[in-house]
Amino acid sequence: MKEENIVRVRLSLDLSPEEHLYLKMSAAKRGVSMREYILEAVSYAEVRDKNPDRILDDATFDKELERIRKEKFNLARNLSKR
Repeated sequence: MKEENIVRVRLSLDLSPEEHLYLKMSAAKRGVSMREYILEAVSYAEVRDKNPDRILDDATFDKELERIRKEKFNLARNLSKR
């Protein structure tokens, strides 16, 4: 997915030093940035909220996450054209 023409906005979070460290270490353990880690967590929460009784295995989760990323990318691209 190319994201070079998408306008971005900044988000600030007030975290304790311990929360920041936990977030940073959790992201590093997965090999992703803190931004990617947070976006994955939000995407996972969306999937979980739509299907509260469904437990996703890793492959299904990755497939759903990719679908949501593409959907949001296309939405952002269309909005940035306006």
